[in-house]
Parts: sequence; structure tokens; C-alpha cells
Amino acid sequence: MRRAQTLRHNGRPSLALTSDDLGVLREGDETDEDVLRRQLLERDRDNDKLQTQILALQAQLAQRPSTEAVQDLQREYKNLELILEGTQRENERCMNENERIKTREKMLERELVKLAGENWQSTLDIAPSNASTTSSSFSAVAPRTASTLRRVVNTQPTSASPVSLSEQDAETTLAHIEQVRMLILGMEKRLQTREEKLVEIIAKAEAASGKYGELSQAAAV
Repeated sequence: MRRAQTLRHNGRPSLALTSDDLGVLREGDETDEDVLRRQLLERDRDNDKLQTQILALQAQLAQRPSTEAVQDLQREYKNLELILEGTQRENERCMNENERIKTREKMLERELVKLAGENWQSTLDIAPSNASTTSSSFSAVAPRTASTLRRVVNTQPTSASPVSLSEQDAETTLAHIEQVRMLILGMEKRLQTREEKLVEIIAKAEAASGKYGELSQAAAV
């Protein structure tokens, strides 16, 4: 009986603060109700802070792009990289081809030096070539060049060179000159077009890379 009464009187301990605990937390002339009210206000402030943090995290989560959008950007970025690599290879190939054309042009100039001398440009009435030369201007100069070259052929002494030029050789040389010039002009035009495309692709790749970096940073938050 005594043991049962003892168990009855020693039930579960109460979670409420005892008067001794409230005495420790009490400041000045605060009553127990004031202490509890102050603690409740502190808990409310803590809850408000946590609620604010939850709302901020939810807002960030709502702004975060979906996994499908990130994957699409990754695929687009890889495609742009492949296009850029292909364009760079094509540009290198075109540059090498342009170098070969320049080499052929130098060889042709050496042949003209042999045929008409060091001042072959003035002798044949051909202006120095540059990147802005057009086929129309060259065609306008070609007739004068042909007549001049014919004069050079007709007035050239036979003993001056072991190789004698005929009018047909002059026409063939002019045709070869025009062919090389047109080839160079076409090559320069293609190089310019490819360069413009390359600049556009690079700008697009940089924009996609920056967008992908922003999305990666947002996804990492």
C-alpha cells in the first residue's frame, strides 16, 4: 500500500517552470507571469526570424531553374563548342589555302620578272595588288596590259633571253594572272565571310557560357 501511494504521489515531472526556476530568471520586481510573457515574446521573435528565412529560401527555390532547363543549356553549350571548333578548323584550312595562293602569286611574279624585268608592273601597266582590288578594276586594266605585253614581246630582242614569247604566250599569261587574281579575291571574300560567322559564333558562345555560369551559380545556392 505504501509503495502504491508513493508511486501515486511521484508521478511524471511537470514541464512547467518551478517557482525556483522562475526566481532565477526573474529580473527586478518581475512576477512569474512577466517572466513567462518575456520568454514567450522571445520565442515569437525567434519564430518570426525562422519564418522570414523560410520565405527567403522558398523565393530562391522558386527562381531556381528547372533541371530540364539546365540540361538544355548544357546541350546547347556543347553544341556551340563543337560549332566553334569546326569553324576554327575551317578557318585554319582557309588560311593555309590562302598561304598557298600567295605562294603561287609570288611564283607568278617571279616569272613576270623574268619575262618583263624588275619593273614589270610599270612595264605591263599593272597597279600593285592589294586586298581591296576588285575583279572589275582588274578587267579594266587587262586590255592595256595585253597591248603593253604584246609590245614587250614584239620589241624584245631574241638574244636577250633564251625563251621567246609569242602573243599567244602573252594572252595565256594574262589569263593566268586574271585567274589567280580572281581566285585570291574569292578566297579573301570567303575568309571575310567565315571570319564574320566566327565572330558571331564566338559572341553567341560567350553569351551562352555566361548564362550557363549564372544558372550554375543559382543552382548551387
